Amino acid sequence: MAELIAVRCEACGGAVAWTAGKPAPACVFCGATALDTFTPPEGVEPPGGFLDFVVDEKAARQLFRKRASDSIWYPSDLRHARLELKAVLVPAWTWSARLETHYTAVVPGRTRSGKRPVAGTDEWPVEGVLVPSSPTLSRQELKEISPFEASELRPLAEAALPHELGSLTRTAARAQGEDGMGRAHQARLRASLSASQVETATIFHDLVGGPLLLPVWIGAYRRGEALHRVVVNGQTGAITGSFPYSWWKILLAVALVLGLILLCTGGAGLAGILSQSPRRF
Repeated sequence: MAELIAVRCEACGGAVAWTAGKPAPACVFCGATALDTFTPPEGVEPPGGFLDFVVDEKAARQLFRKRASDSIWYPSDLRHARLELKAVLVPAWTWSARLETHYTAVVPGRTRSGKRPVAGTDEWPVEGVLVPSSPTLSRQELKEISPFEASELRPLAEAALPHELGSLTRTAARAQGEDGMGRAHQARLRASLSASQVETATIFHDLVGGPLLLPVWIGAYRRGEALHRVVVNGQTGAITGSFPYSWWKILLAVALVLGLILLCTGGAGLAGILSQSPRRF
């Protein structure tokens, strides 16, 4: 396995690693070049490889402009916002297992209450459940841009980009992976049983997992004093982030609706008064 050198940015505190023998990188988060070497946390395994970028910077920017145009409630100039965009190899863990879940549930039934209890066991094979090992990418952001395309990992020595240093030990990553897989199976059971309540206990068979690097575009743009963040899946182009609404558009729409309601109710009231007036011939 290639020897890695870990550095921390003096400006923003971001930690990255790169293969020994390659030129020292600038910080992938703020661009600063003042970097100090340090020893990675004990027990944090280096990634086994990385997934390549498919979406380039031009395509990522086009995806942002398209998303910024998706809603009439977004500000009209949002698609032209100045977006700072950087390619980052983000650390994560991937887990696969065969789940044996024992459950009790409350489902619809022909009883006075309309419900009845059931119990059973369900097995479900799960592959590629991701757990972020990054201070930069949140679990919710990773969920919203997943899945990543399953493909063979490229060797870390071939990575052209420095990568963010992972922060999870195998023990911590396994706990989060089992929790994510268990919750996913519980949600699947709830939907398949049309259950109002589900309690589960899961046994994990053939559990395997390891750290890897995911290709992600991370961007930021400013509107007024507010800084907004955008994250793009570097393989599929799935995008998530902060997209503000135009309150002027919303207030104008509310005012128009209220005006129409008042106009209609006012006209109906006037018609009612006229219809009740005595007729003179």
